[in-house]
Amino acid sequence: MAHLDSYRKYLKEHLSQKRYIHSMNVSESSAELAKRFGGVDVETARFAGLVHDICKEEPQDVQYTLMMSSDLDVCTEERHAFKVWHGIAGAEMLRRDFGVTDLDILHAVRYHTVGRGGMSQLEKIVYLADMISAERSYPDVDVMRRKTKESLTAGMCYALRYSLQKLLHREVPIPHHTLDAYNENIQKLLP
Repeated sequence: MAHLDSYRKYLKEHLSQKRYIHSMNVSESSAELAKRFGGVDVETARFAGLVHDICKEEPQDVQYTLMMSSDLDVCTEERHAFKVWHGIAGAEMLRRDFGVTDLDILHAVRYHTVGRGGMSQLEKIVYLADMISAERSYPDVDVMRRKTKESLTAGMCYALRYSLQKLLHREVPIPHHTLDAYNENIQKLLP
């Protein structure tokens, strides 16, 4: 995608240095996973990874307005979880303000924090690239990277289990999208 430079410029102007570096790293991780597993155009993966956090540092009211104007499925649990608004808002911003019409890219941005049942290859790639990008240093990131190298399904199962454990520990509602994604992926690993 020849227009990556204009998006990089936009992100550099609208994100903190830390978030910009993360976006660049997720872009590269997405491209690497697309090369490794196939089924997705590498430049499309690079683009989706780059813009996945386009709304991450927008004010809460801006994120909320964009999220609520989205025609993508927004569940009750997500409406009450500010941490996930940026994915939904980002997909809506990309559609509304940047003219992105590729539903696979919009879904990859929208679901990169919660996952969903029926995720496309691109959606899984961006979800996992966000979890394993180069600057990540949380506990178990090396296991997450190893599982993702095994297969997208193994990576998704580990990543979703990790996310679910964090949500359970915080005692917050869990979006049905996340449960659907976990159930779908774990069933693929069962004998």
